[in-house]
Amino acid sequence: MKSMKRLLSVVLSIAVLPALSVIQVQADTSALASSYNTNVNYIAYATDVEDQAQSNYCWAYMADAVLESYLLKNGMVSQIDLSEWDMIHQLGSGAHAFSDMYTGGSYRQAVAYWTRGSLYGPRMEADSALTDYYVSETAELGRYQRDVPQSKQNYIQNIKNLVVTYGAAGVSVWFSAQERAMTTKDGAYYYPQEASPGVNHGVTVVGWDDNFAPQWFYNGLTTPHQPQNKGAFLVKNSWGRYDAASIGGNTGYYWISYDNYFQDAFAVTQVASRSNLCHYIYETDYRGLYDFGPGSSFGQTYQLHNGPQWLTGISTYVRAGANYRFYLNNQELTQCGGTMAQTGYHTFQLTTPVLVNGTMELRAEVSSSEDAIPLACSAKSYEPDGGNVCLKAFTKSQWGNSSSYPGWNPGTGTSSSITGVTITPQECTVMQGTSRLFQAKVLGSGAFSQRINWQISGVSSPNTRISENGILYVGADEGSSVLYVYANSEADPTHSAAARVEVQRSPSGSASTPNNGTSNGTNINGTPNNGADRPNGTIITGTPVENEPDSSDPASANINGSAGQQPDEIYTSVRVGTVDKGVYSIWEDGSAEYTKCTAFGRTSVNIPAEVKINGKTYGVTVLDQGCMRGLKKVKTVTIGKNVMQIEEDAFYGCKQLKKIKIKSELLEYIGEDAFRGIAANAVIYVPRSCLEEYRQMIRESGNSKVRVKAYN
Repeated sequence: MKSMKRLLSVVLSIAVLPALSVIQVQADTSALASSYNTNVNYIAYATDVEDQAQSNYCWAYMADAVLESYLLKNGMVSQIDLSEWDMIHQLGSGAHAFSDMYTGGSYRQAVAYWTRGSLYGPRMEADSALTDYYVSETAELGRYQRDVPQSKQNYIQNIKNLVVTYGAAGVSVWFSAQERAMTTKDGAYYYPQEASPGVNHGVTVVGWDDNFAPQWFYNGLTTPHQPQNKGAFLVKNSWGRYDAASIGGNTGYYWISYDNYFQDAFAVTQVASRSNLCHYIYETDYRGLYDFGPGSSFGQTYQLHNGPQWLTGISTYVRAGANYRFYLNNQELTQCGGTMAQTGYHTFQLTTPVLVNGTMELRAEVSSSEDAIPLACSAKSYEPDGGNVCLKAFTKSQWGNSSSYPGWNPGTGTSSSITGVTITPQECTVMQGTSRLFQAKVLGSGAFSQRINWQISGVSSPNTRISENGILYVGADEGSSVLYVYANSEADPTHSAAARVEVQRSPSGSASTPNNGTSNGTNINGTPNNGADRPNGTIITGTPVENEPDSSDPASANINGSAGQQPDEIYTSVRVGTVDKGVYSIWEDGSAEYTKCTAFGRTSVNIPAEVKINGKTYGVTVLDQGCMRGLKKVKTVTIGKNVMQIEEDAFYGCKQLKKIKIKSELLEYIGEDAFRGIAANAVIYVPRSCLEEYRQMIRESGNSKVRVKAYN
């Protein structure tokens, strides 16, 4: 599917957490390139290297780097610098502080900071201004089994999945600042897994090279001195740019051998607008997740303040493979729940808000082969908070009387003029393993947002999903015969439209596999790959976070010490390639997406109709969100004949862009603000047969003044 929304001595912590179980999720690892994002002079979706100085707060720098990369990857910002010290201060002081924060922490503390209260969340480094970002979902890989080589290989591959899909991944390793001169050679760090006492430092994975040679590493403290296998991750560290042991002695980046021990990999997978999500957050789990415990249900009762409100969502920490059903005052909330595809923090947004008044009793029923009750953390990061559980409720203030739900306008709290939503098509058939674009229009009078929140129901496969721009992908293993797609007005969630989708079985019994290239192809830097077929592996997901060095390695046990079961679920991935300074993603249907332009100095950019990666040719059908956002020198752009979608902010802020030629007659969608902020005298040239249709789409995308002309 084309994903349209589509971050000195260090000790992480001194607390020993209970043993954590492992869940495996099947992944298409063969679709990954042999190298990605390897040019240390330009790292896509990465912010500047920070310096944690003499502190134990590497986890905060790692976490913010992961979030910053997500925001860059998804075009939500063109540059950003979040404040680690605000995170540390908020978590270390006040009524809901950690008492042992000075000893270190983990990304779980960062997630607690990002998600709690209306006055918390990511703040800017420059002025400590509170941003509107709410981290609504994360993915967590937990641990792999040290004594199972395939488990390690799968873990490495699925860190790559997170990096490619979400921009970066945080991971914990054993890395001593005092010993770096003895364990590092020209920025290449190696500490053998079998000698590693656990983990004590957090770094941010931004790229990899499967062919990185073992001889580039040397550890004078251990035997063996060099890795047995080739391959390394490129990571951003937090010991400052001018760390003498880093690559070049002035970058702050390191190569870390695959033969090192890794643990607790995670990524931010979705960020919502806090102001659109809620006015109030009801919670008791201010310090986030401690661990998962046994049981089949958990709940929390809240007393509402400020009168009747509308429940807009629920969040909790979930486990892969577990099924969740939610109840409000003993009535099931059928709008949310289901079987989870990945472990992590998850926000369930309601399709239609529910009016609540007085007392709000929330309850979740869980069906899982493993412990899945999310226990809240106490002031001591290594202890649970009594019987308290992690279950948040999001509400918005009431407009009108309690028996009706008038227009929804988060910005002003006043009635809007929205009267309905239409969806196209209303009925269709989609084959397993293929995708379909849905379009929606918000109806009404006056000025209002056309933004749509998309949802699907009736899904049986974790691979069946819908993008934030209405592209439905039906998983190759989807078992349901009928699905329903819902288009909900973001400005007024009471107005929505639904489409019925019949799922057609693949003629051969399974969907066609993506084109994975050939053994004699090239990697994204144009150098020959090793020709070896990479096996299909599994994502290791599970309970995250132990940051205390632990020689017992409890990776294969659950918190009661018994062996955990490992259900398999598919987790798809993409291959990324770079051609002529353009970064491309290859998706399950065999098409290509123009993800990022790295030709910052060019005045003219050509986005071709087709692109060749690893010896295979793909039609370029999508321009990704923010793919050329903020390029200051580009003046002309040509868009190829196969493009069907131009996503949000694609050319936002290209102030010198004066001429855009769209050759495609297949264009079906132009995202909001795609052409906002281009040159005042710009002209967009389009095929004559599409002039009126394209002009209307461009106007509706947010640029009402740009001239649109036919070129033939």
